[in-house]
Amino acid sequence: MSVPDVPLGILAVDTFTSGVGLVVESANGLVRLQHPNGFSWQAYTTNLRPPEQAEKHRFAAAERVYGRLPVPPGQGD
Repeated sequence: MSVPDVPLGILAVDTFTSGVGLVVESANGLVRLQHPNGFSWQAYTTNLRPPEQAEKHRFAAAERVYGRLPVPPGQGD
């Protein structure tokens, strides 16, 4: 069974850790999420969900403090 890759540059919530991050890598059912504070982690694509409005606001606030994350150029080739 093949798991589709998640598009790079989307904001997602890892339901296992409750962490909100930008998808910067995606391959074989795993993604790497990055938070503006420099923390990054891996998560299974099946554990991702779209962020709620409050989570989007918290991420945007973190970007104002730590700087905006660059959006990855590719689409998980």
